[in-house]
Amino acid sequence: MQLSCVPSKTPSGLKPLREKELAILRGEGAADVPRGKKDRIYDYDMYNDLGDPDKDSGLVRPVLGGTDHPYPRRCKTGRPRSTSDPLSESRSTEVYVPRDEAFSEVEKGTFNLKTVFLALATATASLKNREDDKQFSDFTNIEFLFKIGVELPNLNDNGRLQEMLPRLFKYSENTKKNVLRFETPATIKSNYSSHIRDKFGWISDEEFGRQTLAGINPLSITLVKEWPLKSKLDPKVYGPSESAITIEIVMGMIPGFSTIDEEIENKKLYMLDYHDIFLPYVHKVREQKNTTLYGSRTLMYLTPTGTLRPIAIELVRPPKDDKPLWKKVFTPGWDATSMWLWKLAKVHVLAHDSGYHQLVSHWGMAVEDPDSPHGLKLSIEDYPYANDGLRLWDIIKDWVTNYVNHYYPEENLVKSDEELQAWWTEIRKVGHADKQDESWWPILNTPKDLIWILTTIIWVASGHHAAVNFGQYDYAGYFPNRASIARVKMPCEDPTDVEWEKFKCRPEDVLLSALPSQGQAIQVMAVLDVLSNHSPDEEYIGDKMEPTFEANPQIKDAYEKFKESVQKLGTIIDGRNADESLKNRNGVGVGVVPYNLLKPSSEAGVTGMGVPNSISI
Repeated sequence: MQLSCVPSKTPSGLKPLREKELAILRGEGAADVPRGKKDRIYDYDMYNDLGDPDKDSGLVRPVLGGTDHPYPRRCKTGRPRSTSDPLSESRSTEVYVPRDEAFSEVEKGTFNLKTVFLALATATASLKNREDDKQFSDFTNIEFLFKIGVELPNLNDNGRLQEMLPRLFKYSENTKKNVLRFETPATIKSNYSSHIRDKFGWISDEEFGRQTLAGINPLSITLVKEWPLKSKLDPKVYGPSESAITIEIVMGMIPGFSTIDEEIENKKLYMLDYHDIFLPYVHKVREQKNTTLYGSRTLMYLTPTGTLRPIAIELVRPPKDDKPLWKKVFTPGWDATSMWLWKLAKVHVLAHDSGYHQLVSHWGMAVEDPDSPHGLKLSIEDYPYANDGLRLWDIIKDWVTNYVNHYYPEENLVKSDEELQAWWTEIRKVGHADKQDESWWPILNTPKDLIWILTTIIWVASGHHAAVNFGQYDYAGYFPNRASIARVKMPCEDPTDVEWEKFKCRPEDVLLSALPSQGQAIQVMAVLDVLSNHSPDEEYIGDKMEPTFEANPQIKDAYEKFKESVQKLGTIIDGRNADESLKNRNGVGVGVVPYNLLKPSSEAGVTGMGVPNSISI
């Protein structure tokens, strides 16, 4: 029988063993050598292994962590330093994971990184040899990736790749060749046939707004609280801080517009703000071949039906040397030129949104309200991620509350638990050393403090990660919907006569040139397919009961209630998806797929649902 107990309740004969176990896990006295598969050491290091300077001096990368680039720490591997750059750690194809966290044999088969890299290298090399990695000639050419696929040379692997990644690698009986063919993503797949439903639905304003709340990045939307919109960057370097989106522009886009103050007070204006975060990197990115970048702001309006409608996009290029500041606002115009520029502006914003990753979980558009469910009132009621997420948050919090209160029935027991306090101090001062003195760190003095901290950690590793990860292929597998990069500038940014004439004659070609090339697209699609995949033996939240839980009657009872609540959540989500009044989860046409990303359980494979116990990929 396995029993859990806090340090103060540990039998005296077991205390030395408990202390020895902690010393092993912390790596106390461990030799500074590469960690092996048998090791169970959890110590820290900076992210100093992002480049590969021993392979190429051009692959030197800065160290993340420290004064210049503050960043959380990673798990230390013990690998030696690079011979070419003493600040960098040498590279290895093996990734150290402490033994207790390592993949099972089944998971190793599913997520074999070497297999994936080999597959990508083979596919991309074949494509580059045949097509010189050109842009797609038309949207039908993109559809071929799902209908026909890309023929590959003989892989000489005895069918191993097809066995490991059957969703990607097929064998064509007609041509007797290996084929890399992708499954049709849910956002464009017909429920009633194998045909693609509508290859242009992704570019509609309605779908753009819907995916802001019910897509794979529902965390970036913010409520506009003041006007005018302003940058916090240095105006001497980046130009005037005030946005080019004016009241007059907003007035022209909103039916029945009253005043800007009333629209803000009524919580009608929202924004995707990628201005300040990307503007400092615009010129550095533009130094790279075949890619570009802007700072951007996208203003959105909350309609009476509870959906968001984009009404203005501002793209900005900061000044540099002989090039002055360039900023322009695009709106859904009524003439052909404005309409095409609006489409292209959305492509750039989608690339910004795709490249931005939210690192801290928060409910950014809610205010405390004791009369509302979860104690929070959302400013957008039909917000699928927040509605399902808050429900799961409460379920996790109830379970954690029962667990913590069982082991710490008195207020002072948390503060006096030296082992618990050492754990929290380590997280703050070692794991996040660069930010250890920030005022926002929670204190850990009471059971209530511990409940909040543990609920947050569990939520981020389970629900939050599931919401932004397992829908990646469904939403971004058809890459025009969420392109990973935008390769060319807007045609109205300092155009030559030839560039502008090309845009006027063939605007679709300009749009296609902004999307990833064939080789880039295949690489990203294959990675997203693997990242969105559930292992056959995935462990989902509320599913398997730990032996230590089962050994304690009170904890066992609390866990069974937790499991029951988790299972009910799946039914609640099904009901919400069937509710035709919820326009962000239910509707006609392409893209409007049910919001299942926080449904707790799933079958194996790419399903667009399922919340694992923790991050496993």
